[in-house]
Amino acid sequence: MAAQSAIVSTSLTTQGKHKMTKTDYNGWTNRETWVINLWLGDYFQDVVEEGQQLMADYIEETVWDMLEEANVPDMFKDMIDLNAVNWRELEQHYVTDEEVA
Repeated sequence: MAAQSAIVSTSLTTQGKHKMTKTDYNGWTNRETWVINLWLGDYFQDVVEEGQQLMADYIEETVWDMLEEANVPDMFKDMIDLNAVNWRELEQHYVTDEEVA
């Protein structure tokens, strides 16, 4: 099991000031968001490399669809609270350099 790591990082705002951002789990908002990226990050990265822009709604819908299609027993679905996932954080994680420019 991976050790939880509380991290405080800084980022520049548009005004050039540093803004403190608290991340609670290995650099992510929470464990649920980290787990989705850990297990499905390669899949979503491939989607981006194929030229598709990832939106938070698409990522969330894809994860829910994957669970349904895999016929995952409800017991296992209860082991992760998908309602706690920060879908917007995942969306921003997969933004390409071209989309930022």
